[in-house]
Amino acid sequence: MRSDHGEGGLTVPFGVLVVEDEPVVAVGVVAMIQEAGHEVVGVARTGEEALELAAEKRVSVAVVDVKLPGMDGIETTRQLVERCNTPVVILTAYADPEFVDGAAAAGASTYLLKPVAKETLLPNLELAVARGNELSELRREAQDLKTALEVRKLSERAKHILMERLSLSEGDAFAHLKQKCRNQNKTLRQASEEILAADEAFMAEVDKDPPKKTRAE
Repeated sequence: MRSDHGEGGLTVPFGVLVVEDEPVVAVGVVAMIQEAGHEVVGVARTGEEALELAAEKRVSVAVVDVKLPGMDGIETTRQLVERCNTPVVILTAYADPEFVDGAAAAGASTYLLKPVAKETLLPNLELAVARGNELSELRREAQDLKTALEVRKLSERAKHILMERLSLSEGDAFAHLKQKCRNQNKTLRQASEEILAADEAFMAEVDKDPPKKTRAE
C-alpha cells in the first residue's frame, strides 16, 4: 500500500481498485472516484482478479462488492488485507449484524450501502485509508493479523470514547492514543484497555450517583 500523504500531511490522490461484477455499478463507482481526482488503478470482476491487480499495482484502497462470482467479497477482503495490506471498503445491499461482524473480522475498514452516492463514497475512501494506516501500525506491534484486528476493535472503542469525551476527530483520537502509548511505554492494547476500564468505572459512578435535577425558579 502506498503512502497517501504528501508534504505537510496533505492528502494526495488515492490509487483505487474497484472490485465489482455488475458493469453498471462499476462504471458509476469509477466515475465518482475519477471526478473526485483519484486514480482508478484497475477494475476486477472477481476476487481472484482483484488479488492479481493488488499485487501488480500501487493500491491505496479497494472498493469491494460483497457478492462476487467465485470467491465472495468477504474472503476477497480477508486476502487483500492479509496478503496485500490493502484497506477495503465493502459495498453491500444490506447491513445485518452478521454481515457487519463478518466484514470486521475479515479486516474491512468500513462498508457502504448500495446504491452508492458520491457524498458517502469519498469520505469512506479517506476513512478506509486512515484506518488502513492504523492497522499497518498495529500489525507491526502484533504477532499476526488476527491479533492486530482484535486490538483494532479495542482501539476503535477507545477512540470513540476519546472523541466523545474530548471532542476529538477520529484521527486526533488515534494520535492521542499513540501519545499515551509513548508517554507511558504501553502497547496500544494496554492503552485502549485502560481507557475502556476508566470509562466503565466512570459510568458506574454516574449510574450509582446520578446528578440531581434542580427545580427551576
